[in-house]
Parts: sequence; C-alpha cells; structure tokens
Amino acid sequence: MNKFVVVDLETTGNNSRGQDRIIQIAAFVLENGEVIEQFSSFINPLIEIPTFISELTGIHKDMVSHAPQFEQIAEELYPIFEDAYFVAHNVHFDLTFLQKEFERVGLPKIHPLSIDTVELTRILYPTLSSYKLSDLAKVFQIEHENPHQADSDAEVTAELLTILLNKLESLPYASLKILENLSKSFKSDITYYISDLIHKKSESTIKEENIEEFRRVAIKKSNFSLPQEEEDFVEFKEYLEHDLNQRMEVEMPTFHKREEQISYMQDVFEAFQSKKILLSEASTGVGKTFGYLIPSAFFSKQFGKQVVISTSTISLQKQITKKHLPTVETLLPFQLKVASIQSKKNYLCLQKFEYVIDEFDDNYDSILSKAMICVWLTETESGELDELSLPSGGIHLWERVCCNDESENKRSNPWFHKCFYQRAKNQLMLADLIITNHAYLLSTLKNKEHLLNSVKTIVIDEAHSLEETSSKTFGTTFSCLKYYQYLSRLSTSDGNELVHRLYKLDELNENRVKWWKKIDHFIKEIKYESDELFRLLRDFILSKQNEFDKDNIRQSITLNGNNTSSQNWKVIIECANRLVQTNNSLFKECGQYFKLTSDLKANSFQKAMINEFKMIIDQLYLMKNGLQEILFDQNEQFIRWMDTESKGSFHTTMLYSEKVNNADLINKFLIKERDSIIFTSATMSLKNTFTYMKSTLGLPEENVIEKIYPVPLDFQQGMKVYIPTDLKGIKDISLEEYAFQTANAISKIANKIKGRTLVLFTAFDLLKQTYDHLVDSTISIQATVLAQGFSQGGKQRLIKQFLQTKQTILLGTNTFWEGIDLPNEELDCLIIVRLPFTNPEKPMFIAKSNLIKKAGENSFSNLALPLAVFKFRQGYGRLIRNEKDQGSLFVLDNRIINANYGEEFLKLIPGNKIKINTIDELLNDF
Repeated sequence: MNKFVVVDLETTGNNSRGQDRIIQIAAFVLENGEVIEQFSSFINPLIEIPTFISELTGIHKDMVSHAPQFEQIAEELYPIFEDAYFVAHNVHFDLTFLQKEFERVGLPKIHPLSIDTVELTRILYPTLSSYKLSDLAKVFQIEHENPHQADSDAEVTAELLTILLNKLESLPYASLKILENLSKSFKSDITYYISDLIHKKSESTIKEENIEEFRRVAIKKSNFSLPQEEEDFVEFKEYLEHDLNQRMEVEMPTFHKREEQISYMQDVFEAFQSKKILLSEASTGVGKTFGYLIPSAFFSKQFGKQVVISTSTISLQKQITKKHLPTVETLLPFQLKVASIQSKKNYLCLQKFEYVIDEFDDNYDSILSKAMICVWLTETESGELDELSLPSGGIHLWERVCCNDESENKRSNPWFHKCFYQRAKNQLMLADLIITNHAYLLSTLKNKEHLLNSVKTIVIDEAHSLEETSSKTFGTTFSCLKYYQYLSRLSTSDGNELVHRLYKLDELNENRVKWWKKIDHFIKEIKYESDELFRLLRDFILSKQNEFDKDNIRQSITLNGNNTSSQNWKVIIECANRLVQTNNSLFKECGQYFKLTSDLKANSFQKAMINEFKMIIDQLYLMKNGLQEILFDQNEQFIRWMDTESKGSFHTTMLYSEKVNNADLINKFLIKERDSIIFTSATMSLKNTFTYMKSTLGLPEENVIEKIYPVPLDFQQGMKVYIPTDLKGIKDISLEEYAFQTANAISKIANKIKGRTLVLFTAFDLLKQTYDHLVDSTISIQATVLAQGFSQGGKQRLIKQFLQTKQTILLGTNTFWEGIDLPNEELDCLIIVRLPFTNPEKPMFIAKSNLIKKAGENSFSNLALPLAVFKFRQGYGRLIRNEKDQGSLFVLDNRIINANYGEEFLKLIPGNKIKINTIDELLNDF
C-alpha cells in the first residue's frame, strides 16, 4: 500500500468523547510522493470557540459561522481513507477525534493503518532537540505560513512525511531488520512498509560506502586519518603580532580587536613555557575561550606536548569542541588534532546493545529508544549519549547499554575493536589538545589511569567550580532509587527479568537450579530489608523538618551527633546491618558463580546476560560499600547528610558523604604532578585578590602568577541596570506572597521589554511557585513562559525553545547562572530574583562555615559573600557577551542597595548604568 492521507484537525478542545468539536480539517492525499488530492474546510461546531483556542489558532467565530457542519462534509471526506495510511503529527488525537465524529453522524468507524510523524521523526532523526511541527519545519526548511491552522499544518506534515519515508528507504538492510522487529510495538503501523523496503534491499547489489554491518548491526565506518604536518612552523610570538588579527577579521565577521585578549594569550603561553601556575580572571568580553585555546594549540605543536583543556560540564565541553574549536582551526597556520573524552558511562556499548535488541520488551520508551539508537548508529562517530534526544524512560535503557569495565574485556567482547569508548581513548594518544570535563579529569587522576595522568600541561576553565566538583568526585553518593532499579533488573527466577532468563539456561542442571533458588532467597531478603531501610530513612528525615522548611520540595538532614543518638537512628542502623550482611551473603554466592562461568563456552547472547548480571552485582557491591561509608563511618573531615522528596516515595531518598575541604586532594592529584596549570574563569577574584581561590584549590605560594584581565572599556556600554525599591524582602512576607510579587514584577517587565527574558532564581521552590502564578490567568503576560523542571527537556533543549520565539520568558536556577552564551541580540533582559547566596541550611555549607569559625574567621565574609559575588558575576555575565550586545538587568532583591554588603555587588556594575526607583517608575522611563 503506497497511499497516504495526511490529516490535521483544529478543534474546540481535546475531549473527543465530550462536547468538543472540529473547527477546521485538512487532508492531503499522497501517492508515490506526489499530492494527488487535497481537502480543506472550516467547520461550524455550533458551540463557542474558547478564547485560548482562538488565540492559538487564529480561528474565530466569524470564520466558521457560515462554514458547513461536519455532517455536511462527512460523506465527501469518508472515502478518502479507504486503502490508505492515516498520517498525522500526534496521530492518536486526530484519528480518535475523526473516528468519533464519523460515528456521531452515523457513519461506520474507520480503522485505517496509521503513521505518527512525531514518532517516526524521533526514530529517524534521533538527535533533534524538538519534535514540534513548527520546529521541524525550520529544521527541514519547509515553509509554514500559518502554524496551528489545519491546512498549513497538514501541508507541512505531508512534506515531512516525504522526507521521513526517503530517510527510511535510505537506511541499510541491517537497520531495517531491527526496526521491522521493533515496529510491532510502535504507535505507527509501519511494519509492512518496512518489510517491503527490506525485500527491495535484499535484491539490491548496491553497498553503502560509509556503513559497515557487523553481527546484524549497521554502524557508521570510523573515519580516521593522521594530520599532515606543515613544513613551515610559525612562532607563536610572530603569529600573535602579524597574523592573528588579520585571520580573525576574515574568519569572524563580529571580530573586534581586544588588547586584553592579546595580553591574556601571551600570559598563557609564557606560563606554559616557564612551567608556572597561572591564576587568570578573564572577565566577560576578554575572549577567554579563544584566549587559552590558541596558545594551547601553539604550545602543543611547538614543543610536542599534549595539553588538556577541562571545563565544568559536558555541555560546556561540547560547546568548546563543536562551536569554538572549528573556528580556532581556521585561524591556525597548522593542522590541529583534537580529542574529546568523558566518562565511559556516556558511551554506547555495542555488545550490550546487540544483546538488548532481541530481548522481550514491553516498555514503549525502551522500544522507542532502541529504534532511535539503531538509526543513530548509522550516523554517529562518537557514540556519546548527549547526541541523543532519548525519551525520559530511555535513560533506564541507556544505563543497561552504556560502557563499563566489562566493555573493555577483549576476550569476552567481540565489539571491542569497534568500541566507541576505545575509539575515544585511542584518539587521545595522537591528539594535540584533549578536551574533557572536571569530573572525568579528577576521577581519572584519582584512579591513576594513564589516560590523562601523563599529561603535564592543563587548562582548567570555569576554575571557580573545580572545588565543588571535587567534593562530588572524591565523595560518595547513594541513591535509593538506583539501588531499587538494580534489584528490579535482577528480579527472581519466577519473574521476567535477568535472573529468570539465566535460570532458564540452567533449569536442566539440578545443582544450578538449587543455587538459583538460593539466589532468589537472598534477592527477596535484600528487597525487603532495603525497602524497610529506605522507608525508615525517609520517615527519619521528615520527622526532623521544621515549619519553615515544610514548603521545600526536598527535605534534608545532616548526620551528626545531635541526630544519630536517638532510638529511631539505632533502629535504622540495625536494619542497615541486616541489609549489609544479606548483601555479603549474595556476593559470596555470586563470586562462586562467576568463577564457574568464566570459562563457559556460551554464545554471545548468553555471555551478554552473564556480563549484565556481573555488572549489576558489582554495582550493588559498590553501593553497599557506599551505604556503609555514609551510615557507619564517622570522620570529622567529612560531612554526611540525607535528603528526600517531601511528597515522593521512599525511593527518592539520597545519602551523601563528602570531604569538607578538598584542597589537599586537588593539590595531590592535580597540581603536584603537573608542569604548568592555567586556572581561568570570569569570576575568580574578590576585592582584586585570589586569596579565596588559592585557599580552596590548595595552591602553593611559590611559582604562581596572578592576573586579572578587566572588562574592555566599550563592553558594557549596551547594559542598563534597574533596581526596584518597592519590592518587599522574603523575610517580610510569606513565600507564597513573595512568589506572587515576583511573578507580578516579571510580567510587568516582560510586557514592557517585548523580547526574550531570562529569569534567574536561587531556589527551585520559589521558581515553582512563581511559574504557577505566571501561567495562572490572574496575571496578564504577553509571552511564552518556559521553566526548568516544568517545561519539557533539559537545559540545552530549553535554551533552543527559548530562542525560537521573540517574546519568551525562561525561568532557571543553578545551572542557568553560567555556561550560557546568548550573543547577537538573543537575550534582551536578565532578571536576578534574589542575590545568589547559598542556602545557609545546606549541609556542606554549614560544615564549611563551622570549619572557618573554628579557625577564628568570619564565615560570612570568607565563604557566603565570596560565593554569592562569584555567582552574581556569572549570572549577569549572561546578558552582555560582546561589545555590540544591548540588554537590561533587573535585580529584584533590595538587599543590593540596603544591606552593608550590597556594595560588593554594586561595584561589579558601572555606576553610571544603574537606575534606582519604584518598578513602575523604572518601566515608565524605559
């Protein structure tokens, strides 16, 4: 069947079973990729069109009042669907609605095969950030004149379908075979269509040039080539004086010469040469990233030494490799070999993926994710998770198919020589620059893995976040949910999971059957004891909450002498001891099993199951040790705490143990073994000194150069700062009232700005309540509102959605304070709701404060204030990213003008740019 009817409906609401009716319908009939018929009509619903529907679609009462009723067009429309695929973007809605309408007017219910273009696009284009029809139209350059009107949407969907079918046809035979098997569980009835494609492929002799098929899986061939060295090498000093500016003017249309950047580059290169540590604060506008990448490239080439570039997050790591380095390479007079690496859990293990393809699966998100990965393998060169846009449930599948230590076992892994993680490691050996993130760098150095330990020259970008990352990397975290998920994946011999499948392999072996029954017993005991422990831990946390904290989404408690001397805590410890002992019994039995199966002659499917079993047991062993460390070890150098969701299940409980001061570990693993390190960030100094940073990073007094590169003089000309005086402080009113006041202020500002507004919060609870008020009809706001944690997608997806329309408000916390680059008039206004002081109730903050107090120093001026100032600078640095940017900054916290410490924040902003007045007066003068 090669006939497709592409349909789009506009309706008065989403309830096809109730009173809602169709107000517009469009259908495009396609055969062999050509539109052979089309139908489009407004429809009189005989009921009122809700205001929000009219605002969304642009369809009003007067447009449908003289249109036909559905009964009048049903007979003409009905035959179109005979012997055709019914296609729509979110097909369930359109098909269900139309079926009900046909039934309502007395026609038989239609039962066509259907195709959902949302689902199909997710499968065939698994790396896109959004699957909304309007966004896809932009990606595929399809003209979309009237979004949310049926005729325009149906036409775009028809063009999209053609693109999708062409992509499907282009897939290699092995990929189509996998999709054929998985498609039985798709929403789309695409199985027969794929089967026809497979039949055609089987008769074709054409081979895919860039694809190889191995063990029934198609993957993109690795493109590996050695760089060709240039014969003539330009010295860095000569390049800086004569070539750089000229090349930048050619390659970068927005280039503006900055003396501060030239000085910064010289200092970085000289620090490398003289084997020094450079503490360099390069303020927004200096051009920090190019400022260290270019001298790093020259140093590596000139002296034949690798340079590691480490930044705070995987997102920023990708920003360097995908955005900055391609430009840098055009500026260099030589070829540069760059490698990027992150934790192995972020890479796909092909052996594990081969195993899960054929297993029974009834979870839709898991099946969809397998299909997406199958197509992605024909395109990816890195195999890294962050390329994919997996559904939320797909993350559980990824945890099963990502690389681990067993993936690196050459003997048991037939995919070893095609392994993505091995490929990334191999590329390190030939690289001039290695790009990574702080967590991976520190864990690698701590474990003394040779990968990065041999590199003696390192750049630490976003150095202000290194200490916090080290706390997490060198500390221990225990997730009750993750523990529960591992146990669920094991299940028991009478379940459907891993233990059941392994038991089936051994059911003819009487001794093995007895052994598996013993394993059953231990798993059931562990499940019972762990559930009991997690329930006790959650109850213990919630029993300690006070009235002030009752509205917080997560409740936390520090494990110290005051809290761990009660009878309730003794009960928890007894329960934890029983869990540990039962775990130890399970591990002992499993150790014997792994010895027996180490030389087992089994097929790859059986080996993969055994490997997965071993991986889960290893993880449970590590988690058991972590739980013991957190609950039983009492080391004064560490802070231990727990938190849980106040309205969630007991599986939401998390336990932590982190070292309070990591300066000695940073010094031991990172600093002592290096020749030269560049610590750089836009925020490192306080009162023009690096005292705080030197202390937290454990830097020696000798061999350290300290440099501050100021903001270029013309850089902040486009920024204006507004501080309202008539907003009440959070201590003066309730949190609910404060959230309403904040929402009201945001709506006033956004309605005046009529552009993109980023709103930065310091607490998720306040963000949530403010978001609720903004989307509530009581506040009039003329913009789309996006919010971290409530709008679909992670940070990068939210930013892309934010940039797609002009009048948009994005509410964010924590990660949105830094690492966002929105130049060229993409951000019109930044609102800082509260000065970014760390929550004084946070266990780690309390522990650090106590440490400072014990040393006889002031914890506010030596900890709270420096952290807040650093974060404030990071926050307002989002607004002006180059000398041509224009933007407004609103600070809604009047402590900046009323508190003694407010001047520490005000001095960061040019005084002539600040306006102080009531919010209405500020906006009147806007």
